[in-house]
Amino acid sequence: MGLSHPSLARPVSLSTIAIVGNGNLTWHFSRVLGGRCVVAGHRREDDSGDKSPVPYAQLSNYPLEAVFLAVPDNEIAAASQQLRGILQPHIPIFHTSGATPADRISGYFQHRGVLWPIRSLRRGEAVSHWRDLPLVIYASTEPGATYLRRLAAELSDTVTWLDDLQRAQLHLAAVFSNNFVTALYDIAYQLCDAKDIPFELLLPIIRHTAHSQDGRRPAVRQTGAAVRGDTATMERHLSLLQRPEYRQLYRDISRLIFEYRLPKDDPDLRRDANDDLEDKGIA
Repeated sequence: MGLSHPSLARPVSLSTIAIVGNGNLTWHFSRVLGGRCVVAGHRREDDSGDKSPVPYAQLSNYPLEAVFLAVPDNEIAAASQQLRGILQPHIPIFHTSGATPADRISGYFQHRGVLWPIRSLRRGEAVSHWRDLPLVIYASTEPGATYLRRLAAELSDTVTWLDDLQRAQLHLAAVFSNNFVTALYDIAYQLCDAKDIPFELLLPIIRHTAHSQDGRRPAVRQTGAAVRGDTATMERHLSLLQRPEYRQLYRDISRLIFEYRLPKDDPDLRRDANDDLEDKGIA
């Protein structure tokens, strides 16, 4: 910490930000940064209408203020090694991964770090409100941190500093709260489809459950047969599941729900009438 360089002190908008990669994050970053950025990498077959990427070697022709590696985690080290023969070591370089330490970037570069958006970003699905999208940042030097804080604040109202271990833990939590939940949605879709039931009938309860989260421990809002120990209902559910792996998943999750349920005298367990109806299997 304590290193400084004139290039990091310039206002963010006076020079060019390079984005290396051709995936989902590159698509989104190139749009939110607009004319301030240049994309480097290989052109995709479905890049019609996108900026034409420039070869790595041409990045030295730009007045770069920073480089972002929006590449798969296992390509971060190799991409930074390629750039070390092209860029000056004082140019700050950051990756965009939630799970990978900042030091996977080549030590040739003095200012290394991470800018990770906490959201599943899909190519072609524009973010309507970037200011509502939480960003996690980390940098190895104070000048790098100052730059990231300034840039992130231009994009989002929620910017959080987390070190490598904290960020990896949050990424793991995101897998449970996002990727695994989506997999469960797909099982629900399959169960509906098997009996010609419109999956859309579940959308209101899915949205209600998501919107009811308010930052408290989610177990406060837990309802259903498992939390109330309704073994008769659970046995009926198990009898309807044809695939053995789904029956085992149902048992495992139900056991966790029962084990982690909050006691009735827990001070955080503030309930309302709707919760009582759900506990009785009415809602």
